[in-house]
Amino acid sequence: MPTFAKTVVLTPIGGKVLIRLPGGGHGFAALNNGPTTVPVGTIVDTTAGRVRLTSADPGPRPAKLQTGQFFRGNFRIEQSRTAGGLVNLVIRDNRNRSVCGTSAARSAAVNRRILGLLRGTAKGRFRTAGRFAAATVRGTDWGVRDRCDGTLTVVRRGVVVVRDFRLHKTVTVRAGQTYLAKAS
Repeated sequence: MPTFAKTVVLTPIGGKVLIRLPGGGHGFAALNNGPTTVPVGTIVDTTAGRVRLTSADPGPRPAKLQTGQFFRGNFRIEQSRTAGGLVNLVIRDNRNRSVCGTSAARSAAVNRRILGLLRGTAKGRFRTAGRFAAATVRGTDWGVRDRCDGTLTVVRRGVVVVRDFRLHKTVTVRAGQTYLAKAS
C-alpha cells in the first residue's frame, strides 16, 4: 500500500523495468515480479518495459489510490505534500545535450532528435515534466518528448493541460493535437 508523498507501488507489466532508489548510487536493479513499494525519488527506466505506478492521494483513511501505466522512458518520481496528490514524473534525458549543437547550426533533423521521452495512460493526478514544459492529466493517453528544439506533448486520448515554462502560459491540448514548448 503506498503512503502519500513517501512511497508508491510499482508493478512491472511487461518487458524489462529497472529502478534506482534514492541514494542508490549509479546502478539500476531489475524490478521484481509483482508489486514493489519504493520511496518517492526513485528513478524508473521503462525504455524496454512498462510499469504500473500506484500512489496515494491525501485525505481521510483509507487513502484514495490513483494508477497509471508508463513506458518508453526514464523518469524520477516526485510527489509533494502541498500539490494535492499530484504525482510528478520528471523525464531524464537518455542522450547528452551536446548532440543538439548551437541553435544557429541546428538542422530540422537535429531539432527533432529525441533526448528523453515518456508515454503514459493514467487516471488520477499525474504530470510529466520535461525541460521546457509539463503536461498534467486527469485520465488520458499522452506522451511527452524532450527534443533539441523543445518539449513536445502529444495527446492520443483525453485532454492534457500543458504549462510552457519559457512563455509562462498554460495551453489545453486535446486528443489528436500536439504542443511544442520551444527551447528558444
